[in-house]
Amino acid sequence: MAYPLTSETGNLTCAVATTDLNQLFTNAIRMTGDLATINIEATEIEVTQATGSAINIGTMIGGLRTGTVEFSGIYPRTTTPLAASSSITYSSGYVQYVNSWNLEISWPEIDITTISSSSVPTWRRWMPGGIGMWSGSYTCKADDTTPPVIPPSGAASSATFQFAASGTPSLAGNITAPRLSQRVRLGDYSELSYNFRGSGDLTQTVSADYPGLTRATTGAISKPSWDVVGGNGVPDVTCVLKVAGSREWTFPAFWTKLNLQWKVDDVVRVSGTLRIADTASVA
Repeated sequence: MAYPLTSETGNLTCAVATTDLNQLFTNAIRMTGDLATINIEATEIEVTQATGSAINIGTMIGGLRTGTVEFSGIYPRTTTPLAASSSITYSSGYVQYVNSWNLEISWPEIDITTISSSSVPTWRRWMPGGIGMWSGSYTCKADDTTPPVIPPSGAASSATFQFAASGTPSLAGNITAPRLSQRVRLGDYSELSYNFRGSGDLTQTVSADYPGLTRATTGAISKPSWDVVGGNGVPDVTCVLKVAGSREWTFPAFWTKLNLQWKVDDVVRVSGTLRIADTASVA
């Protein structure tokens, strides 16, 4: 008789060498207990036929399948520093007494499913779009000598998001800060919250102890890997989500969202979304 599976042997991996997902899952982050959630869905198409008589319930068929995987982990993989050792430098902004901050990198996706006379597709096929975005927010305390900086107008200004006290790794680029809010609560500290948006490249700096997130070397975060083996427009960066024992999902994928979070008295947390780029299988 079958029994319910438990996932103490679960894992999310990508064995395709020199790809960003291999770097992320193998070198950069350790997967955590709340490992991943896979979501599969299919289009529903109504095909109710008119018969000239009463119809009680409509008729439906299933269309093409597609899916995503939500995952979470801790950075870096081999050590566990507290996020309290991080810092923000912003040439045009207020960064006193920072409590927490987050940075999100997102990439659009393009549906490249095509009609075929040789084999009818059952899954949608995807590739990453051309231009990504990055943004985030941070909270800090107002002090008694430095007034808050009103969101500047004009050109974006440089900012550096330092992961640890050593100075590396870090993420750096130009940002605008279009939104500021200040909370005033009697008898409590006053909290400032800034939202920012990146302008141009987001560049990572790495070190031996702190590996890069999506690439092994220092440089700009770039378009997600998706067709690296044949260069034929077919997604081939294959991932495996191990549920338990030999139960596994296998699917080509690329990342569409990476979110990094720093908070006093916590570790650096990384979460993200993978787009299942073509046919997925489970065994």
